This record gives sequence, C-alpha cells and structure tokens, in this order.
Amino acid sequence: MRSIRSHLRVLTTGLAAGLALTLVSACGALDEGGETDSGAEGGTPVKVGYLHTIAVDDKLWLGQVDGHWADHGLDLEVTEFATGIELSQALAGGSLDVAIMGGVTSNFPAQGQGQIFMLNSIENATARLWAAPGSGIKNAADLEGKTVVTTEGTTADIFLHRALTEAGVDREDVDVVNAKMPDAVQAFVGGSADAIALWVPFDLRVQEAMPDAVEIDDAGNYPDAAVGDGWIANNDWYADNEDTVRTIIDAWLDVNDDFREDPEGSLETVHAEAYEDAATLEDLQYQVQSQTDYTAEEWLAAYEDGTVLDVVGTAEQAYVELGGVPEYVEPSEFFDTSLFIEQAKAHLE
Repeated sequence: MRSIRSHLRVLTTGLAAGLALTLVSACGALDEGGETDSGAEGGTPVKVGYLHTIAVDDKLWLGQVDGHWADHGLDLEVTEFATGIELSQALAGGSLDVAIMGGVTSNFPAQGQGQIFMLNSIENATARLWAAPGSGIKNAADLEGKTVVTTEGTTADIFLHRALTEAGVDREDVDVVNAKMPDAVQAFVGGSADAIALWVPFDLRVQEAMPDAVEIDDAGNYPDAAVGDGWIANNDWYADNEDTVRTIIDAWLDVNDDFREDPEGSLETVHAEAYEDAATLEDLQYQVQSQTDYTAEEWLAAYEDGTVLDVVGTAEQAYVELGGVPEYVEPSEFFDTSLFIEQAKAHLE
C-alpha cells in the first residue's frame, strides 16, 4: 500500500469539483475567511462568522431569505470561514461578534474563548467509519495496526476516538493520519489508507468512487459521540449586548418554526440561496437525516433538563482526552442557557 503521507503530499486541489466543494467546512483547518454578505440595512449590526455546512448555517440563511433577522431589527454582516480554528481565532480577536460553529463549539469556549448562547442542531450520526475492500476490517477493534485517515479535531475525529475507546484499542496503536476531508477521501479511495472516519455526505463520494468499500460503524451507535453545533459570542461583546443576544434568539426561534413547519421547502430555499455551487439538494437532504433538529418546545425541554449541556460536555471530554483542551470545564461555565430558556418561554406563550 502506497504511503498515505506521500500520497497526500502530491495532491493538488483535492477531489473533483463536487467533492472539493461539498461541505468541507464541517471542521478542518482554515487558511482565510471568505466573502462578507450584509443583511438588512439600518438594523443593529452584528458581525457573524459561520461554517458553510447545513447543520451550522441552515437557520442563518433561511432567516436572511425570509427576512426574520431584519424583522427583528438585526443587520447580520456574515462572513464564511472554512473551518472552526480560524473562525474561533477571529471571534476571540474581536473581528467577529458571533460565530456559528460545528464540532469546535465544545472546544474553544471551554478554554475561555467565547460564550455559547444557543445550539443550532445536534449531529448524532453524521460521522461514519468506512473500510477499504480487502482490508479485513469489520469493526473498530480491527483498526489496531491499520492506517486510518480523518480530519483531526472534528466530529469525525470525536467519533473515531469513541469507537476506539469502546473497542479497547489504544489510539497510539493505530496510524491516524490527519488531512482535510476532501484530501482524506481521495487518499482513501486511492488505496493509501485502510479506513476513513468521515462525516456525511462524504460517504456518498466514497460510494461513488469505491463501490466495494464498506461502512462498518457510525456515530449513532455512540451517544457520547454526538456533537452540538452552536452560536457563540465574543466574550466582551456578549457582556455588553445582552439585549441583542436575546433578539438573535427571538429571531432564530421564528426561523426554526418555519423550518419545522416546512422542512423540505425550507431546505430547498436554503439550497437555492447558499448551496447551489457547494452541494446538491440531494446531498443536503441526505445530510440532515443524520442530525437532530427540534421544535421550539423540544429545544426548551432540552435546555431545561440539561440535555444541551450534556451534549456539549461529552464532546468537550473527548477533546480533553485527545489533548485539544487542557482540562475539563463544566459547560455551564461557558454556555449560559438561561437566555434561551427565557426567550423560548416567551415565544411559546
């Protein structure tokens, strides 16, 4: 088998256009921010950075199209980032007021970089483990001594960590190679890795390029591998703008209502507005099947019973075990659920 590190060194732009552009922003490494798009003029300006993956930015775009942000007097000045690392740096540095993130929602805020004030969705089974034909891998226990490619620090990496732990396999006994997901998929289908831990819809790209590859596990089998995608505010901005935070929550609840009332139509709207050049509608429809999106009533219950804190906390614990977060911090210290609870109760009256 050709060395995966050698294979990755000679990659140029990754996969073909469909793969290279398909939801790469779920969590990897970033070079620079993208273009800025301003919402309604005359409203309260809020500088928002986001990752371009549907579990993170669906409400953002539907709110822009349907006018809910503007209706609530908000002017969201949005900037796309490729992944959470640079997005978190921009938030901590003060060039953003709010960031909407994926897996790193449980990482940087736990280290004092930002306050979570709302979850956008919960990724339950978006992460998947695939084995190459002829690799002899039938489950996570078979990964010992094998080469696995993934994007470290992401939803897929958290899942891989949980799967190895449950199987009793020491990660040091597995050759885990880090690569941006499009490059990881190309390396895998090119025969340079025995297995790949990925997130949907990259599994569709694997199936297209390597029909004999086998999916052997997914994050849905590990409750502790669930990841919350969240809205996070810059610390100083959060302290000085409670009313604006409440307004963002109010507008988001209206957008969420629209999504729950017409999920198919809403997804079509978001695709037409923000994803025509990045993913097919079928890819988005497939991806949302692996995430949890609640009604306002269900979200309120998840905040009141501590479910949202548990989701953030279990992902944070994985980062601690992987060495990405120095020590575990109770999620309640960086995720203030009280504002959402108060606004959701008022919304439901």
